[in-house]
Order: sequence, then C-alpha cells, then structure tokens
Amino acid sequence: MSPTLASLIALQQIDSAAETARRRLAELPSAEEAIDLAIAQAAAAVDVERAALTENHAARRVLEKDVAGVDSRLARFDDHKAAVKTNHEYTALLHEIATAKTEKEAIEDRILALMESADSLTQRLKAAEVSLAQAKRDGDQARMGFAAERTALAAELARLAAARTTQTRVVEARALSTYEQLLKGRRGQAVAEMRAGHCTACHVRLRPAVEQQVRRNEDLVQCDSCQRLLYFVPAPRAAAAPPA
Repeated sequence: MSPTLASLIALQQIDSAAETARRRLAELPSAEEAIDLAIAQAAAAVDVERAALTENHAARRVLEKDVAGVDSRLARFDDHKAAVKTNHEYTALLHEIATAKTEKEAIEDRILALMESADSLTQRLKAAEVSLAQAKRDGDQARMGFAAERTALAAELARLAAARTTQTRVVEARALSTYEQLLKGRRGQAVAEMRAGHCTACHVRLRPAVEQQVRRNEDLVQCDSCQRLLYFVPAPRAAAAPPA
C-alpha cells in the first residue's frame, strides 16, 4: 500500500473517532434532560396521589361534621320526648328520629368507604414516593456517569486532535487538500473501503478498471459515484498446513 493512502486511512480513522466522540457529547444534554423529565413525572405522580389523599381527608371531615349535626338533632329529639302530649306529636317525633338515624347511617357508610379508599390512596402515595426516590437516585448516579463520560470524551478529543496534527504532517499537501475537501462534502467520510467491487460508503458497483486500480492500493483512486478515496483490504492468507 502506498504511504500516502495508508496515511489517509489512518487520518480517516482519527477523524471518524473524533466525530463519534463529538456526537456523544452532543447527546449528553438530551440524556440529562431525560433524567430531569423522569424525576418530574415521578414527582407529579406523588403530587397527584397526595392531592387525592388530602381530598379524601377533607371529605371525611365534612361528613364527620354532618354526623355530629345529626347527633345533635337526635339529642334534641330525645329532650323533646318528655314534652310530647299527643300520640300524633309522638308519632311525628319518632318519624323524625328514624329519618335522622337513617341519614346518619348513610353518612357513616360514606365515611367507611372513604376510609377504605384512604388506605388504598396511602399505599399508592407510598409507592409513588418510593418511585420518586428511586428516580432521584438513578438520576444522581446517571449524572455522575455522564460527568465522567464528558471528561473522558473531552480528553479523547484532545488526544485525537493532537494525533490528527501529527498525522497531517506526513500527508502530501495535494492529497491532504483533496481529503479535507471530501471530508467536508461527504459527511465526515473522505476514505472508504472497497468490498466485493462496491464502495462501502455509497454502495455503488465500481467499473472493473477502477476496481483493479483500487485493489493495487498504489494510487489515490476515487469512487465514480461519491468521489471518496478508495482502498482495498486483501483477504487474510490461509495458514499453511503442518507437515504430515
């Protein structure tokens, strides 16, 4: 393989690695936003369950006041029994007492239903709080991992930048200029492998004459379709069979 082509292949590997690192750095803010969103959703779930439980308690307090009001009426009815003078008045009073007791029983049934519902709401609130705490722990751990990854990626990019500077010094100026133009115009890939007679970047079948040129790895040959610089990796030779 020609030294120039080998140098360009090495340079492409450096640039591809750097682009991968830059892409990952660009993804980290979105990953951190996803953590914040997960925590916010978990916190909202806690707020919903807490609000439902608070509403339950408030409804029970209202009903308990209603029960107290009915008890006061029943107490007054008992006091009025001694003052009743006719059967008609006594019958009316008994009807009022029965009505009040029925009303009290209905209210107490509603209170009992709310108490049972409160038990379920309490369990759901505890589960939501556990989920929120777990989301916060997971978020803190993930953020620590992202911080370490960001530091490592920054160091890797610095290393690759230094390696690129060193590598470009050994590439012939005209070849380097062609490479840089292709790198900008071909989405960060200026050099591509030829495999089975196809450019692996654009997947176009090469003309036989071009394929033969690429196989020799002696000159800078460009793909007829995408213009990328092509190289060929020969199949590894089979190991010699051991003597009988």
